[in-house]
Amino acid sequence: MSPADFTYYWWIGVGALAAGLAVFFIRKSAAGPEVRQSLRFPSWCVAAAAALALADWLLSDFAPPSLFRHASSASLALALGRLFVLAFFDAGIANRLGLAAERIFRDILQGVVYAAVTLLALSWAGVQVTSLLVTSALFTAIIGLALQDTLGNIVAGLTLQVQQPFEVGDWIQLDDGRRAGEVMEINWRAVKIFTLDCEQVTIPNGLLAKSQIVTYTKPTAVARQTVFVQAPYGVPPERARAAILEALRDTPEVLTDPPPVVATFDFLENATVRYAIRYFISNFARRELIASLVRDRAWYALDRAMIETPMPLSGVEFRRPRSPEAAARQAAAEAEKLLSAVPLLACLSESERMHAARGMLRRRYASGETIVRQGEPGEDLFILEDGAVRIEVDGLEVGDMRAPDCFGEMALMTGEPRSATIRAIGEVTARTIHRDVFCDLLRANPGLSEAFSRALAERLEARRAGLEAARAAAAPSLRMQEKSSQLLAQIKRLFALN
Repeated sequence: MSPADFTYYWWIGVGALAAGLAVFFIRKSAAGPEVRQSLRFPSWCVAAAAALALADWLLSDFAPPSLFRHASSASLALALGRLFVLAFFDAGIANRLGLAAERIFRDILQGVVYAAVTLLALSWAGVQVTSLLVTSALFTAIIGLALQDTLGNIVAGLTLQVQQPFEVGDWIQLDDGRRAGEVMEINWRAVKIFTLDCEQVTIPNGLLAKSQIVTYTKPTAVARQTVFVQAPYGVPPERARAAILEALRDTPEVLTDPPPVVATFDFLENATVRYAIRYFISNFARRELIASLVRDRAWYALDRAMIETPMPLSGVEFRRPRSPEAAARQAAAEAEKLLSAVPLLACLSESERMHAARGMLRRRYASGETIVRQGEPGEDLFILEDGAVRIEVDGLEVGDMRAPDCFGEMALMTGEPRSATIRAIGEVTARTIHRDVFCDLLRANPGLSEAFSRALAERLEARRAGLEAARAAAAPSLRMQEKSSQLLAQIKRLFALN
């Protein structure tokens, strides 16, 4: 065997072995259907190189000189070049080195590898590569002029990758203010974003390079949002702002740090004041749903504070005003009917119920809103007129309550802090009675105190039984969690894990 033959077969053998090891490494490090599909091309190239090497050994006397050797060497070089790119990006080598693994870099590196293999194959075939590159300058200029937009997008894409104003997963918006979406892909020609309308928008890199880009999720995922509401001129701004801020305390997905603020934004011509609710979120993809929830909470807060939301005037309506006395009598009759259905207040006479009804206030709450909080002081009794609420003690759900039941009696009668947290299940309408009303009733009829004490004792015993049952139901899961934590600590100590 001549030295040239030995060098050739050594190259084929070592190259095939290296390709096999690379395939094994990639399949082990990046298992998945896309990776397996990407391995088909280099696998076929290795198989073709082996077949061509075998043909060179058997049929070299019947073929042009070096035909099989050049073809097999080029096939093996293509396979190794493709496997190098797959191992570098898909097998995680780039991530371990802290390098970007965007698609544009993959495509450029793959193109460089293929170009190098092509030039190497032409050199093996006897083509003067240097002369070819020099004489093709005119052809290159023509191609450059024809593809100047494409080349501009490629250069802009490289610039975006170097500067990295955004990454895949960020939310961006161009300066036109119309297109905002999550970045799904950054390639050599364009950036693809996915909007909240479930539309995929492809933006050329050249356009991005010329536009002002707003990135909502950098440098952190925290983004400020603004919602506007209006209130009448006659309502003091401090009162309106306090009512809205109170409603935002437990709004889901609204961050408490930084805290939300309510600012007096503008004075409008229709005798209203516009307020700006500024709050922060960390899940920008749900910004519209969170904004809707903030508007709902603001509406219910203003309604409970008896602040009427101004309506736009588009016409003139003539109607006979209703007598305030008649409206008050009807409201008192409805409240007295509700009080007669509450077991806790069964000891009240009809006149006492009418006295309590005249001091009642109606309040409405949004779904999931906290009505009272455990540990806070309370001076109101809440009577459910419509809807249901959930009872939580120390974060544990102990039951629910439906109209026409009541809650808040212990804090009202004993002065103790609230013993439970009450949250609305769906929309809830409740009536409240202040402690001053009960003070008048007890002073007028001291015997009511004994009746109230018996009723409170019965309700307290029922609540205690419900709490014990809820804690007993939750005990197995709590014990399982505690046991799991203990075993985890033992495993970490045994194997010296941090």
